[in-house]
Amino acid sequence: MSMTNVIEAEGLTKWYGSRRGIVEVDFAVAEGEVFGFLGPNGAGKTTTIRLLLGFLRPSAGHAAIFGLDCWAASSTVHTRLAYVSSEPGYLGELTAGEQLDYLGALRGLPRGAWRPMAERLELDPTVHIRKLSHGNRQKIGVVHAFMGDEPLLLMDEPTSGLDPLMQREFLALVAEARAAGRTVFLSSHNLPEVERACDRVGIIREGRLANVSTVGQLLGEHWRSVNLVLEAPPTPGTFELPNVEVVAITGREVHLMVRGDVNPLLARIASLAVRDVAITTPDIEDIFLRLYSAPATQAPAEVTR
Repeated sequence: MSMTNVIEAEGLTKWYGSRRGIVEVDFAVAEGEVFGFLGPNGAGKTTTIRLLLGFLRPSAGHAAIFGLDCWAASSTVHTRLAYVSSEPGYLGELTAGEQLDYLGALRGLPRGAWRPMAERLELDPTVHIRKLSHGNRQKIGVVHAFMGDEPLLLMDEPTSGLDPLMQREFLALVAEARAAGRTVFLSSHNLPEVERACDRVGIIREGRLANVSTVGQLLGEHWRSVNLVLEAPPTPGTFELPNVEVVAITGREVHLMVRGDVNPLLARIASLAVRDVAITTPDIEDIFLRLYSAPATQAPAEVTR
């Protein structure tokens, strides 16, 4: 393993009998990097994470974290990471605070180590877990991950159920972890979240890693929709710019598509009297439809998360 890589997977494959989980997945995550792992539900994201955690044994290939085999040395690997599950299971008779103290004790943390994070995420520690909403149960997992100082954070769709304000706070926590030199592996199907948080992105489709690139490269390859309402109809040729396609102009309303560098378009918009503007970023499903519409190299049986 490279000294600069925290996670490495080579030929990582998992079959569930005749059902395919993931096939020949290769990627590396550098120290201090925030790496997004994108794909629709059922693509293989959770299977990959369970292999990294040593919860599953690979059918072929291998994965290593900090140079340690994820299956053979899983107990040692676990001491150097914190994990957020997409489907956390807790002891319902405990309060949120009691559960976090219990989880903290397993990691050698003092009682109440969770309080600063719980306050930031507005988690009431006195409520019994069985009475918590899905979003508040998810907050427990996020607090649990960030209340320690492990060098690696593995998170499987951690913002599922969080409201927009708490999602923004989560992104702030990720940025702080990165600034502190921690490494983050973030599995998600939320492209805007990954765009804001991650340095690089791996895209998994039907169990196979289809692409690894920086966020800028990923988005630069795709069209964004721009809708404008101007104070007056634009003059002909106003939007004849590089990487810009005029879809429709109806009076003062303009619909454009832009790909790659948006700065020329933004400069042109700034020179106009604009009443309203809306820029739509493609979601992950749209990217899959545009980039990977070709049939998979191997027809799947049943794809397991």
